[in-house]
Formats: sequence, structure tokens, C-alpha cells
Amino acid sequence: MNIIYASNDNYAQYLGISMLSLMENNRDMEEIVIYVLDQGISPENKNKLQKVIRQYDRKMVYIDIAEFEKMIPFEFDASGYNPITLSRLFLCSYLPDHINRILYLDCDTIVSGSIAELETVSFDGNYVAAVPELLMPIEKKALIGHAKDETYYNAGVLLVNMDLWRQDKIEREFVEYYRFMNGRLLYNDQDIINHCCKGRIKKLSHTYNLSTNLFYFHRFFVRKLQPAYDTASSARYEEILRSPLIIHYMGDERPWIEGNYNKYRKFYYQYKEMSPWKEEPMICGQKIYMFCYHMLNVITFICPWFRVAFSRLIGINKYKWFSKK
Repeated sequence: MNIIYASNDNYAQYLGISMLSLMENNRDMEEIVIYVLDQGISPENKNKLQKVIRQYDRKMVYIDIAEFEKMIPFEFDASGYNPITLSRLFLCSYLPDHINRILYLDCDTIVSGSIAELETVSFDGNYVAAVPELLMPIEKKALIGHAKDETYYNAGVLLVNMDLWRQDKIEREFVEYYRFMNGRLLYNDQDIINHCCKGRIKKLSHTYNLSTNLFYFHRFFVRKLQPAYDTASSARYEEILRSPLIIHYMGDERPWIEGNYNKYRKFYYQYKEMSPWKEEPMICGQKIYMFCYHMLNVITFICPWFRVAFSRLIGINKYKWFSKK
């Protein structure tokens, strides 16, 4: 199975822990080749990453993307996110032609079980297979032309149909849409993929990309917030929350921040303890913020509409920024 991540040196630790969890829980997989879009990972961290790879007798390939931003021939504003996220739009340019499918994973993921079934998922003529973003407000979807009943997908886990990307020269379409939007999108590459691949994205189960924020939202509320989405039966929804195959640490409550209350932090700690980064300290100085964020999550669990109203309120400035073109 071909896997790809994108990382700079700041995220190398999380990349390594994610890689370790992937290989630990997929020992029976005949082949795993990990490609890393490398934007300045230090020799020290590369040595640690190589140690993880050797432990599981797998293969890793670094792809230097130090100058990938030159592939976007106009000024752009990543709206507060690290521009490296845009590198996943250029997989055709970076990967060898013999790769016909690849699984992209964000570094802030933990693979807690077998993902062998993704090797045999049929694309059915679609560009990618991905998991719906259940908590995306309708107003934000509208910014890229999505109607309220159209599905918006999270790009943190993407099963990519490389053959079709090459055949249809999708990279060119990605760049042209970004140019059309004046290099200004709220969610950058995620918005670009959702717009350019609309109607040709295969839906995957949420077990393959569980946003940790979802823990605080009841399935009935999710269906009311996003009527386009089928969140499965109550029993299946609860099963996914209990035992996801891929955990995605979205939001501010990251497990590597001291004082966090993330409900899925034990998975991260488990694999960190097995890694060469087990002695690395947590990020400090945010305990008060972590407590406040946790209180927001508790209120969300009791009254999810408060969270929606709060998110819309703090999003007003971003909407204003976006509209100034």
C-alpha cells in the first residue's frame, strides 16, 4: 500500500508517531511504502523517522518540496494555515508514474486498526474517496458554491485515484480555480478539492477519518445540521466513536498540548511512548486556554446549537476577509 504525508520539521514528531501507529496496526499488510513531502525536516528527525521504518522493515521515500510554492504562479494567502497543506494538490508532479492509487494522511492522525480494506476500494470513476465533514457550516460551504444539501469532504484522509488525476490533468484545474478565487480560500486545498472534484468523490465511512470534535455532537444534531449526510444508525455511530480506525486530531484540543482534555488522547500517548520521541515534552503555556476549550466542548455536548452560534460569531471576520477580493 502506498501512503503519503506532508511535513516540515515542526510536525516531524507527529508524522513519526502517525507512521508508527499505521505500521504497528498493519503488520500483516504485504507492502507499505511511505512517501513524505519534505519541507525541511531536520537530519535529527530524519534519523528518528528512519529508526521507525527499520523497526517494521518498511520503505520510506523523501520528496523535497522546499520550493513547491513556485508551482502556484500567483500571490496567495493561506488564511493562517501552513502553506504546506497545498502540496497535496501536486501529487501527480511529485510521485512516480507507476503509482495508480495512494492514501494521503495528515500528520495529526493516528491509525488504530487495520486499513487493508482501503487497498481494494473501487473508485467507480471518482477522483478521490474521502469522509464527509459533518460539522462544516452551510455558510462556509456556500463560499465555494456548495448548496446546503451538497456534501463537503474533509481532506485529512484522501484515497487518491492517481491514474484519473493524471488523465484529466486535475492539477491544472486546481491551480486555475485557486487563481480564479484570487488565492484566497478559507480552507485552501480542502476547498479546492471539494470544488474541483465535486460530484466525483466517493464517500468513505467515518471510521476512516474520525474528527475528535465529533465526540461532543449527538448524531441527531449532526443530521439536523447537515441534512445531506447519512450518519448511519445510532449503534453504528456509537461504534465509530468508540473504535475508529483513523483518528484525526482536529481543532485546538491537540493531545500534544499540556492540559488538553481530548477524549482520544490515550491513542496518541500509546504510540508516542513506543516512538523515538517519547521523551519530547508537551507544548506548555496553554492550560487555561485548554480548560476554556474543554468547557466549550462540555457546553456543546449539552447544547450543540450554542457551539454553532459561537462558531458563526467568531467566523464573521473571516467571512469579511474572504469577501474582500
